[in-house]
Amino acid sequence: MRLLFYDFEIFKYDWCVVIIDYNTRKKKIIINDRDELLDFYNKTKYNYIYVGFNSRSYDSVILRAIILGLDPKEVNDKLILDGLKGFQIHKDLYKVPLYSYDTMVNRGNSLKQLEGFMGHMIKETDVDFNIDRRLTKKEMDETIYYCTHDVEETIEVFENTKSDFDAQLSLINEFDLPLKYIGKTKAQLTAEILGAEKLHGTSEEEMEYEFVNCLKLNKYKFVQEWFDENRFLTYVNEKGVTKKNGLKVDIGGIPTIFGWGGIHGCINKYTTDNSDNSVIVHSDVGSMYPNIMVQHNLLSRAVKEPSKYKDILEKRLELKHAGKKKEQAPFKVVLNGAFGVTIDKFSKMCDLKRGKEIPINGQLLLTDLIEQLENKLKDNIYFIQYNTDAVICKLKSKDYIDTYMEICKDWENRTKLQLEHDWIRTITQANVNNYVFAFTDGSLECKGAYLQKNTPLNNDMSILNDAVRDYLVNKTPIEKTINECDELIKFQHINKIGKTYYKVLWGDKELNERVIRSFACTKDLPGLFKVKKTINKDGIEVDSIQKVSNNSEYIFIDNEDVTNKKCPTYLDKQWYINEAIKRLKSFGIIYK
Repeated sequence: MRLLFYDFEIFKYDWCVVIIDYNTRKKKIIINDRDELLDFYNKTKYNYIYVGFNSRSYDSVILRAIILGLDPKEVNDKLILDGLKGFQIHKDLYKVPLYSYDTMVNRGNSLKQLEGFMGHMIKETDVDFNIDRRLTKKEMDETIYYCTHDVEETIEVFENTKSDFDAQLSLINEFDLPLKYIGKTKAQLTAEILGAEKLHGTSEEEMEYEFVNCLKLNKYKFVQEWFDENRFLTYVNEKGVTKKNGLKVDIGGIPTIFGWGGIHGCINKYTTDNSDNSVIVHSDVGSMYPNIMVQHNLLSRAVKEPSKYKDILEKRLELKHAGKKKEQAPFKVVLNGAFGVTIDKFSKMCDLKRGKEIPINGQLLLTDLIEQLENKLKDNIYFIQYNTDAVICKLKSKDYIDTYMEICKDWENRTKLQLEHDWIRTITQANVNNYVFAFTDGSLECKGAYLQKNTPLNNDMSILNDAVRDYLVNKTPIEKTINECDELIKFQHINKIGKTYYKVLWGDKELNERVIRSFACTKDLPGLFKVKKTINKDGIEVDSIQKVSNNSEYIFIDNEDVTNKKCPTYLDKQWYINEAIKRLKSFGIIYK
């Protein structure tokens, strides 16, 4: 099956589409000609998958609308201005056959942001999409130029996320689903594969959750009792403010939070290593939620054949033990997606009671493990972090490893869950969501915006991540990492200005772009500001001007391609050094 990448641009009196064949890279441009589009569509509809960015919500709807003879501008406005879905616009839209795949994997980022992260050109067209006349030839040529650029960038995004497409396609092949399902979300595919029938979509049973029988809690029995007695998601405090319900308590010497998701406990601003002959162990429950669903019969009740899910879990484990990582992909999608759809009110697998039972029992089972370890190892164990499906702790010496393993094995036998153990050389954590572990095998695990290893599609001031991470793990001086780097892309900050702000200013200059690539500068250049309308104390509408965050007072802007550019002499590297030092403070480290 071949791929066509496409993008529509819609104006009041004009429309155009740019289509690029992925294999041949041949380009097709169609302007205001429904007959030409219809002919092209009829020749490709059963032989190609149409691929776009945000195409599930927009381009595929526009394509189908034009095929049906609808006014694309009217459909465009209903999608963008009225917030309607395709099925709400016309009852026959989805009767138009189309194999459609959306590359918008993370709905939090626009295509322009991703182009910026990749270091590519992010300039916007000067053609006004609200223009109240036909476009001139020059305006249409410019529109085609930028539309082509966006299609080419969509191909780049696809190639950086191709594993998602491969997993989607392998799901369809593995479970013998029709190719038209390539356009469904993974949640929708999971429901189809498991043969779910929508039966439990209401919230009437949501707080009637039950506890698994294997729990063995004494010291921390009060946690289970709290869940039993506090069956409400929110409460109103003494000031009349609605708050999310939750339990904050000390577990194993760590401030811990219980709620409707996973357990979270951590020693904040903490660092340690095993240089004192201690042992730091990271024990996590393998496929925790899938195993809870299988071993404790907590799969969504909408699934008519629960044994099918169990078979999928066993198949995935078989492939994992055989080291067949690629072949696991379709099975992992179904396994990992089966919990999320229990709390999705639009899914056929929605079962809100199960959606509470799975994470609540997960928290209690992990608390159970902590209690057993604490009871039997006493002062010879020191807890560092708990996070949804894992416990990290420090044993006084290697002499206690066997006892630790025996306790874990007893817990595994009773709960029917399996633990996987890794050994840590050094750990630094700001909190439960920001940490770096250096394992004894040399590998790293990083979590949090300050430490993550940047990728082409998540690449914002990556020099700061590199500097902080290399200092925490290897004690590499911040100045060395930053001053020795000559790749301009590593210093870029991609700013996205939301629709709340009607104007973006670089000093006094109004910018056309809403996504802007900025750099700290030693020159006396202006800063970046955003402007919105507010009402002052006299009831008069005025401009509210705000500095765009995470920027130096002085910046330069480069919205051209920066992938191979070197750092100019006026790049203010000291500003980045200062920012890295600020980030270290969040880990409790004063840099000298």
